Amino acid sequence: MLKVYDTKMNSLYNKDKKIVHEQALWHKVVTGILFNKRTNSLYFQTIYPKKSYTFDRPDYIDFSIGGHVEDNETIREALIREAKEELDLSDLKLSFLGIRICNCDPAPTYRIREFQYFYAIETRQNLQEMSFLHSDKEVKSIIEVKIDDFLNLLLKIKSAVLANEMILNRETRHGTYVKNITLTADRIIPDYYDDKSIFEKILTLKALIEE
Repeated sequence: MLKVYDTKMNSLYNKDKKIVHEQALWHKVVTGILFNKRTNSLYFQTIYPKKSYTFDRPDYIDFSIGGHVEDNETIREALIREAKEELDLSDLKLSFLGIRICNCDPAPTYRIREFQYFYAIETRQNLQEMSFLHSDKEVKSIIEVKIDDFLNLLLKIKSAVLANEMILNRETRHGTYVKNITLTADRIIPDYYDDKSIFEKILTLKALIEE
């Protein structure tokens, strides 16, 4: 169950997750962006098709961790839970990046009205050193890309950059590391291009990396 809010973030009542998206009800989610300060890299995930999606979702890259805040959770508790479930991460070093207001309709039966709480999560491991053996089976791969390269894609300065990818076996969760894949701009979720707040959050994270 998710807690439903009005547009001023006043708590109203609880509803099932499916109904929340069908009826375009406002709710809270968490988003974690994993980064490596030593290598100036960001990490994204790709996913296998999800039963909860009522539309065909292209093979987009998405920020490292994301999920709904359950009605009995704090924002931080939800992020810690999602990090463990999706990427098998614990002992998180977090920095708050701000809130994004997301209002879009990917499909008639899947409408998004979200208060998205963004956090940066620091790791000292590069992609080859990470283990995802206990990660969620919906996660298909993890992509490692330099932050400046991602910004160039986001700003449409470049149409493609090089990245590294860890492809996860859906059942065993063992990874196959692939170096220097071509990451194209059309794999970024379209509304990110039109949302100034995404760009601002990446710039804030870039400042953390450069401290």
